[in-house]
Amino acid sequence: MYNTYTIGELAKILDVTAETIRYYERKNIIQPIKNKESGYRYYTTWDLHMIIRARCYLGFGFSIEEVADLLQKEKLEDIDAILAKQEDVLQQNIIYQMNLLRKLRLNRSLINDKENQQKQFCIQTRPGIYRIDTQKCYTLDLTNQERNELKKFCEYIPFVFSTALFPKNYIEEKNKDFYFGIGIEEEYAQLFDVKENDYVHYYPPQTCLYMSFPSRSSQFLTYEVLEPAFNYMEENNLQLNGDVITQIVSMWKPEEEYFNLHNIWIPIN
Repeated sequence: MYNTYTIGELAKILDVTAETIRYYERKNIIQPIKNKESGYRYYTTWDLHMIIRARCYLGFGFSIEEVADLLQKEKLEDIDAILAKQEDVLQQNIIYQMNLLRKLRLNRSLINDKENQQKQFCIQTRPGIYRIDTQKCYTLDLTNQERNELKKFCEYIPFVFSTALFPKNYIEEKNKDFYFGIGIEEEYAQLFDVKENDYVHYYPPQTCLYMSFPSRSSQFLTYEVLEPAFNYMEENNLQLNGDVITQIVSMWKPEEEYFNLHNIWIPIN
């Protein structure tokens, strides 16, 4: 005969509330012994370890209903099959979280890139980027399909970034218009199977003149902010070789004005 314990005693041993014990009972994870005369419930050490096992499964990410079902399986093979599926889920979550950590660290490194702040220009390879336009200059004018594509890109948050684009032909024609939109770097786009289409445009990796500059809402953005870079290119015999893309790495609003920090890639040859 097993020793029995009251709900209060079991709750104290597990450092949980009596309501928690009742919860596991309602979910059919434990079945206490009921005294027909007094109506009291009594629990054994089997119940204690069933609760511990249930909490282990909960820790693996199963729902309480899934845990109850798992604990009632008759074959170890069935239990293992369910655990194998959850293993795949956890692995995908870990991959996602590792990419998330990498993205956050990259964002911090771009903000704190003191070397490039001291050296105004440097040559580097721009990563491949998928981007969609959300506006021309400061005006939103989206078709229904473009709105749907924007919604899809918002599902990729926090791996996306705001981005401006100065078309090469606009710059050459002294046209001050630009396009603003949302972008995602190619390595993160692979996580979500992002593909190029009529609205999503792919810009492959390219050798660029790299620079950073801040912008603010009180000053309209135009390609003229790139003038120091164009002067540098002329002095060093470099030619513009594609659309200029920016990546906003930080935004803030200390008072009444918005501020951005742009990283800029100017394709060169």
